[in-house]
Amino acid sequence: TPPPTPDDARYPGANDNASGVAAMLEVVRAMKESGYQPYRSFLFVAYAGEGQEGGEWIYPPDVERFLEAKKGFAENFEIEAVVDLRAVGAGDGDRVLISAGGSMRLADLLEQSANQMGVKAERGGERVDISIVFEEKSRYSRGQEAPKVGIHWEGWEETSLQPQDTVQSLSQEKLEKAGRVLTLALMTLGRELQY
Repeated sequence: TPPPTPDDARYPGANDNASGVAAMLEVVRAMKESGYQPYRSFLFVAYAGEGQEGGEWIYPPDVERFLEAKKGFAENFEIEAVVDLRAVGAGDGDRVLISAGGSMRLADLLEQSANQMGVKAERGGERVDISIVFEEKSRYSRGQEAPKVGIHWEGWEETSLQPQDTVQSLSQEKLEKAGRVLTLALMTLGRELQY
């Protein structure tokens, strides 16, 4: 069921964000079939209702809470990065947009992956939250909140939470391009200690 909106209307949500879940599942399949062996662990998470819990919107979702879902899990992992896939199957633009709130390394990795895959890419205008550098979060790497990067298709907002966000609006070509960029970036992240 698509997520509820504040006015209780329901919209199909094919691009925002069934396309992100589809891309994630395809990356998992591709990694498994290729025999890829990462040096880092991956945790793939899909959630419904934009993290809605008890009637309250939680976006972006609290990564630490995912790790605490299984007893002892959080203590055994250090988060290197959080990659947010949203609306990667449609948009009126001709490129993927990369947004990174403070992690130039991750943004560079995605941009380089796009270049290698022959996909146009552009950095989004996400603001940097400098306060995360000074927060103490023991479960995150180097004492700060896990660096985050997002990938979506240019112009995706036009149909977000609209009746026209249907399966028919998705582009196989855009899904494939975003998927190739994402797969290369994650495979690099999983194997290269200095990416």
